[in-house]
Amino acid sequence: MRSLLSQVVLLGSALAASSALAELPDYTLQLQARINLAGNPSGAYNVEPGNLLPGSYHVPLTLDRQLAFRLSITPEGRRALWWGQNGVGSRLYLLPDLGEDTISSDPGLNSRGDMAFAVTYSSRNGIYLLNASDPTQVRIVRDPIGANSWDTLDLNEAGQLGFRVSFSGVGRAHVRLTPSGRGYATEYLAKEQGVDPASPYFYLYSPGFNDQGQIAGVVDLQSVGSGIQELHVWDFEGISQRIAASVAVDPASPIYRFASVQPALSNTGKVAFLGTFRDAQGRNLTTVWLWDGAALKVLAQNGQDGIKEVEFFPPDINDKGVVVFRAFDSAGMRAVWVSDGEVKKRVVSEHDIIPSDVGDARVDQETPTSPVFGGSPKINARGDVTFVAGLAPPDNDQEEWGSGIYVAQSSLPPPSPPDGGVDGGTDGGPDGGETPDGGPDGGFDLDGGLDLDGGFQETPDGGTGDGGGTPSDAGGNAGDAPESELATGGCGGCQSASAASLWPWMMWGIARLLTARRRGGRP
Repeated sequence: MRSLLSQVVLLGSALAASSALAELPDYTLQLQARINLAGNPSGAYNVEPGNLLPGSYHVPLTLDRQLAFRLSITPEGRRALWWGQNGVGSRLYLLPDLGEDTISSDPGLNSRGDMAFAVTYSSRNGIYLLNASDPTQVRIVRDPIGANSWDTLDLNEAGQLGFRVSFSGVGRAHVRLTPSGRGYATEYLAKEQGVDPASPYFYLYSPGFNDQGQIAGVVDLQSVGSGIQELHVWDFEGISQRIAASVAVDPASPIYRFASVQPALSNTGKVAFLGTFRDAQGRNLTTVWLWDGAALKVLAQNGQDGIKEVEFFPPDINDKGVVVFRAFDSAGMRAVWVSDGEVKKRVVSEHDIIPSDVGDARVDQETPTSPVFGGSPKINARGDVTFVAGLAPPDNDQEEWGSGIYVAQSSLPPPSPPDGGVDGGTDGGPDGGETPDGGPDGGFDLDGGLDLDGGFQETPDGGTGDGGGTPSDAGGNAGDAPESELATGGCGGCQSASAASLWPWMMWGIARLLTARRRGGRP
């Protein structure tokens, strides 16, 4: 492999350069829901008061602006799922009573309205599948055999599921489930040595997944904490390619350690990830890197170019190579940023005045040191971004308005659908994007599925966060809890609660199934 050092575009040139081709959108903020504690006079929006978010989370977003998120505490005392689109939505599904220790993961979502999430520590563990058009039909998948947890589960436009599976007392593997007949074909893309002694991988970190069925993930080649790490992408045939390595593997590498949060993988082979760079003074500087298919670029780094500190949350990327991430600015204010490797801009910042259902609101917290944003922002094909922010009146940060779930709507048009639309899709949906088959239509084959709780429920309630644990400062976190369940410093409901070598190896049959993509563009 070529020296990684020779591939790196140093921070000064990467961020100072301004390409005529670089285009980042302007944003219009649209409130999707507002959560709040029961009893707060400001109430809530598109969800009943008392429905709260977990400690850390992400809100997936499709090209036609469907979104979904989990509620970790409800008035009924169970987990729930919210779904909506274009500022309208409601609580869609309430899990049955599965015990106090039950944990549900963040949902995966595609443009057919299919949703998937994992349930663990319950009497009915598994991957739960449902569709927004009829959430009364629920199917539970427990593949692969012997699995006891499914971390960072994601669902793509081809209906595939990608995740890290854990086998109790044995180890972990990166797995893809591909629809096959009435079930799924299980494909192992990587295994830890505990699962397969012949594997070169000692430990697998949480992976990213794309619409091509590829998985990107960081691996430890020796013991956790040794720093002997690599970042790989596995294609649909399970063939891996190393795209970056730590300095302990390649002395010319700029990467001292990879972060333990999952990388983001576009359909065009671009990868965004967090790690640390060790400078001449021995300081470890948290860095957002972009692999653009040919070289590494620094998008943001602690103490450089208006960034005081990169926050420890997974980035996300779309097919144009636009990356969204969280970081403090030079004044110490939190912000959500986007960058394409040439330029960067803020989507929203702490203390911004933004629209809400109760009038202009300030992105703020009653305690100045508390995070004003929660979880990890997500980005779709056209550059729309989801984020969650604590809200207060513009002139009184001691009054709680809860937390708003927003879509920052991009000014850019949606990407053109390939071949004029696939699978009967129509161009010109609710926001000008392609709406496959007219919207959610029961994309999953759920015949014979389990009707668990009757679907739509009334009066949901929220949550302060599931589980504990905090990740390390870029690498070396051996915890088994899914990142989506960790209290990683996000607002967790904010004031409502306490704290060209990687172009895709395409499978033609799957590519023809792809409709409006979450992360964008053409195969």
